[in-house]
Amino acid sequence: MKKTTVLPPEYSKEGLYFEAKSAPRGVPADFWETYSAFANTFGGTIVLGLSEDEDRNLIVTGVETPEKTVQTLWDNLNNTRFTNYNILSSTDINIEEIEGRKIIVVRVPAAERHRRPIYIRNNINSGTFKRNNEGDYHCRLDEIKEMIRESEDISRDTKPIEELGIDCLDEETINRFLQEVNARRPGHPWARLPKEEFLTLSGAAATIGDGLHPTSAGLLMFGKIACIRRAFNDYFLDYRECLDEERWSYRIHSNSGEWSGNIYDFISMVMDRLSARLGTRFKLEGYSNTGGSDTFISVREAVINGLIHADYHLPGGVTVLSSHRSISITNPGTMRVHADIALRGGHSDPRNVTLMALAMAVGWTERIGSGLYFINQAEEKGALQALNISEGTCPSKVKVELTLPGFEDSGKDGERLLSILRGNPQMTRQELAERMGISLSSVSNLLTVLKAAGRVERVGSRKTGQWKVND
Repeated sequence: MKKTTVLPPEYSKEGLYFEAKSAPRGVPADFWETYSAFANTFGGTIVLGLSEDEDRNLIVTGVETPEKTVQTLWDNLNNTRFTNYNILSSTDINIEEIEGRKIIVVRVPAAERHRRPIYIRNNINSGTFKRNNEGDYHCRLDEIKEMIRESEDISRDTKPIEELGIDCLDEETINRFLQEVNARRPGHPWARLPKEEFLTLSGAAATIGDGLHPTSAGLLMFGKIACIRRAFNDYFLDYRECLDEERWSYRIHSNSGEWSGNIYDFISMVMDRLSARLGTRFKLEGYSNTGGSDTFISVREAVINGLIHADYHLPGGVTVLSSHRSISITNPGTMRVHADIALRGGHSDPRNVTLMALAMAVGWTERIGSGLYFINQAEEKGALQALNISEGTCPSKVKVELTLPGFEDSGKDGERLLSILRGNPQMTRQELAERMGISLSSVSNLLTVLKAAGRVERVGSRKTGQWKVND
């Protein structure tokens, strides 16, 4: 009977984060491709001394001279003929023993963006790899350019676009933006300046010679769609509601020709739709962090972060999908701060510095790395059922999905709230909070749960409307 090797679970199957290699007499040549691939993607573990049997199961074949092989690894890691940069520390290579055979475990971290791309054989074009599922693949030229662009600390959204004039900016959008700035900060200098001075001072435009031209940030935030697409070929913003879990029932997209197509107007329209769905009323401060349920604030943070941090040089566009139980945001680009670090808060590394500054002026963001931290805290408090963050590699994209709390989680308080609304459909949130003896935030969260479950809806305007309980 053939003996079966029982490997530790982490070494049992190759995948996105794990690669096994046979290495009986030294470092295999294809080790370096996987080293580059893991470093340029999400990191991973390479185990030398494992092979596949005839059934494609991994078995331990071992490394004959592990100490010598480890020394060779270190020598080659520090030799530019093998790789341009060594990102391993002394604890990343270890010799282990399974069933009396020695294996070498190499843990490759994801390279910090300033070090990418990690390439091999002294050739950036043919020696740069990424990881996809179980395999390593040669990076295309556009992927290499993306990594080089991301490695720089220069924010490219500050660069003026010389071939476009200031008439590419939508004047009505600029007026709405300044009105929101003034509502949030009465007397703000930007609201009192002539338009051209505001655009220059805010970084939305810059002077070249005798002419004023929009910067990338200004064009994205305030531009007209035809001009935006001249500068960013793959630019596309898309919001869809699929509340019946079939085909979308409502849609806003930047190519419709019915509105400007820029980021500012997209966020304004999308947040109005989401606030109506989640039952959140805005204060004068617009979409800043004042008021609203933790559920709504989490959704707002995810939407705005996705749009502000997107890499608009890449294909794919930004998509916001509102379904029956979740809201997801997908944007092109990579996470510049690793998800584990971002969830702890306090770390900010904006891709679009000027776009971020414009968003800060209207209170959309604070540039303190608190967005994902707040969403994570909201999940722990029950305002969200789940938070899932994933990254794609071909092309680069980030997806943040917020699963809304289900009606089953509302419990007795939810049933009690429904009972009150049946007899008093015109009650305000504040009145409900006082009647139930709970906080205003708790009432807002309960209403979010009940609305998502279809148990209650708001009929009529915010001021004169009333609640309808669906039994």
